[in-house]
Amino acid sequence: MRSPVIASELRSACRVHARLLDSFIELTRAELDRQTCVFAQESLRETLELMRADRKAYGALGGLIAVSDAA
Repeated sequence: MRSPVIASELRSACRVHARLLDSFIELTRAELDRQTCVFAQESLRETLELMRADRKAYGALGGLIAVSDAA
């Protein structure tokens, strides 16, 4: 089965979103490393999980390699 053709504008927009999410993920990981508050750590881990899921979706739609779960 052939995959649907995605308009170049949509792929381009997905790449922008993926790139921004990469930056947000890195900022969040750095903040998590600095946190001593257990509640803040858990909240940041949940945020990372959500951003990684979004990043994978944008990466797939944009024709990019999805970020790994370790990132």
